Formats: sequence, C-alpha cells, structure tokens
Amino acid sequence: MKHILMTVALVAAFFMSACTTPGGNRLSAEQQVQITCEGIISTVRVLAGYRVSGELSEETVKTVSDLMPSTVKLCSGEVTDYQSALTTLQETAFVLLTVKKGVES
Repeated sequence: MKHILMTVALVAAFFMSACTTPGGNRLSAEQQVQITCEGIISTVRVLAGYRVSGELSEETVKTVSDLMPSTVKLCSGEVTDYQSALTTLQETAFVLLTVKKGVES
C-alpha cells in the first residue's frame, strides 16, 4: 500500500508540474502534452533497461508494448485535440510509472 501511495503522489506531482511554469504561468494543453510525452519516453527507456536485464515479467512487457502504438501516435505531433490527448497520455504515464515503481521496489 505504501508503494502505491508513493506512486500516486509521484504521478500527481508530475502532472501538477506539467500544468505551470516556475513563474506560475499556466501551460497550454499542447505544452502539457509535450512534457507528458517527454516523461513517458524517459520512463519507457528505464523500463527497456529493466526488460533487457530480465526484470520485467512477460505480462508487464505486454502491457508496455500495448500502450506504445497509441502513445507514439499522440506524441508524434499529429494531435489536434490536445486536451483529449493529454487525458490519454496521463493515463498511460500513470500505468508506466506504476510498472516502474513496482520493478524498483
């Protein structure tokens, strides 16, 4: 339970930081999509390392692989509805961060 709460807190902090700049200016939905994509890419790289070292189960590898096609499409710059894309990407980021936290604990 402690690990789940830590993951939720981390994800919440990530998304809150994606909403405003250090100066307190609100980021556009497009900017939030870009930041969320950067976070997802970083997390996927870490998980790829765990996969190579054999630390991910086949089920986890499948979960990550299943998320990638839609994520790549949304992060490729072909998005017009940034708010919908942001919602989908935030859900993806949550799953990936949860997987990462599970492997690291």
